[in-house]
Amino acid sequence: MSTYYYALNKDGDYLFDNFPETLTYLVLNYSETKNPIEVVIDDQKKPARIGKRTNQHGTIFTLTTDDKLIVRYKLFRELLDMSLISLGPLSKFQDSLLLKLNSKTEEFIHNVKSLNTYGIQDLFALIPQNTLSQNINKQKDIIKNITIEKPNVTVETILNLIKYNLAMKVEFSVFERTQKPNSTVQKIAQPIRSIVLSILQIFITDFDKKDIEVALDAGEASERLIEVDYESIFVSLFYLLENSVKYCCPKTKYKIIFKEEKNCFSLVFIMVSIKIKDSEISKLTEYGYRSDIAREINEEGKGIGMYRLTKTLKLNNAELEVSPRVNDYKKQIGKIDYEGNQFKIKFIGQQDWFKTN
Repeated sequence: MSTYYYALNKDGDYLFDNFPETLTYLVLNYSETKNPIEVVIDDQKKPARIGKRTNQHGTIFTLTTDDKLIVRYKLFRELLDMSLISLGPLSKFQDSLLLKLNSKTEEFIHNVKSLNTYGIQDLFALIPQNTLSQNINKQKDIIKNITIEKPNVTVETILNLIKYNLAMKVEFSVFERTQKPNSTVQKIAQPIRSIVLSILQIFITDFDKKDIEVALDAGEASERLIEVDYESIFVSLFYLLENSVKYCCPKTKYKIIFKEEKNCFSLVFIMVSIKIKDSEISKLTEYGYRSDIAREINEEGKGIGMYRLTKTLKLNNAELEVSPRVNDYKKQIGKIDYEGNQFKIKFIGQQDWFKTN
């Protein structure tokens, strides 16, 4: 190669380069000159030219050891101008790439941060932070006394911390998988009821705090085995239950029903939650979308949970169906309207698996 490029974006940040590592000093200490310079490439001294061009997209440095470009300065200037043309598309490509990367990272952080928050809340409920900070020399004794005085709460807290850390481990695994173009999953036949219970238990305390009664179907369909990838379905159900806790009406009933249907096996969640307009149904799973009522309840939300729910469901050939107003129940608390809503997760093709196994 006889021509090399080093590009910076409009903010002066690195964009790309193919400069030999030993020659990057020419950029860092660039000095405008019309005269040829001498460089060392592959332990050989060579004549070269270096130039710089800048526009609204950034700056590009061009270095060449091409004989005809060294001899003819006018031809070299044309090369500089042509190099600058490519800077715009490359800068836009970098921006779109960073935007995509940042959105994926934000999705991941959203759930891990939620899990971490649950763990911290439980831990500080057992051992208040100010108790430790005010008695820094007796922290061990304080914790020891609490565990003796509150053995049941201590055990419950430890179990919850184990669950939250397990959930974070699963989240890391699924996030890593969803970043790969050809994601693979390990589908194993598992009892659907056990899967739901393993995630539901994380949120039981949160439902209790809102005085919401959780009713889990015990019919024949609940005993079915379903062929799924546990880690990804764990994350999918986590998002649904997390949103349920946030947006369900206090002092109501939350039903989870198992159904064998004609074209799928379904998990049905019936609840009294914030009002969903017909025009919002298709928007609920869009990245960043949050209804006005959701904003009223939780200003800090980012509108990522439902989007990631549908994304992780695809790993199990499943889809989400939202049906507002499945019953006549209505309630208003302050400015917040609640109605009977249904969220159904449909596992496509699982009904055929039942028949052959």
